[in-house]
Amino acid sequence: METITYAALALVPVLVLMAWLYTRDRIHPEPKRAVFRLFLLGAGIVLPAGLLERAMLGGRTELGAGWQASILTAFFIAGLVEEFLKAAIVERGAIARGLVVEPLDCLIYSGATALGFAAVENVLYVTSSGFNTAVLRSVTAVPAHLMFGIIMGHFFARSIWNSGNRALAYIVPAGAHGVYDSFALSSTLWADACLVVYLLALVEVCLHILDRYRRATLHTVRV
Repeated sequence: METITYAALALVPVLVLMAWLYTRDRIHPEPKRAVFRLFLLGAGIVLPAGLLERAMLGGRTELGAGWQASILTAFFIAGLVEEFLKAAIVERGAIARGLVVEPLDCLIYSGATALGFAAVENVLYVTSSGFNTAVLRSVTAVPAHLMFGIIMGHFFARSIWNSGNRALAYIVPAGAHGVYDSFALSSTLWADACLVVYLLALVEVCLHILDRYRRATLHTVRV
């Protein structure tokens, strides 16, 4: 019963953020079935991501536990693997299937994929670590995944409507994720302070992006 309670607790911030994200597009809301499908696909890549990360971590043992190992883990293992897999899901599961008809769609589908991933990851962490972890991750890791998704969607939209470089939809979220993990893995007071500032900056950037896209139209605004 305790495990079920913790699992439910872990899903609350994910569902709240998913509802908030979906209602950002009130004029032309995306099909709920399509959004839910992307959410499930995002959830489904947690296992392959974990296996790939574990395999890659096995090759970094010679670096020990210093800052070099933390940087490598943050940017080139966790950030790269997770965000590249999410981006591949969005590209193949939404863009290639013709689900994206306006720029804001990219943000919704990318965010849904990210929150699907966050849902499973959060359940795994919270059921093994308890209530304090649930509270902490509800204001850090879960929103961070959503914000990486919003940034990803922004670059996907630019690649479709502004002839931008689609590789940035993979690289920039991976870099943003790497910065987050670098602070999170440091476990020092200054790193925690930097993490708070970084999260607040991400919130400001992502709210600005969402506001622009909500006001944008397919034919009149370049994003």
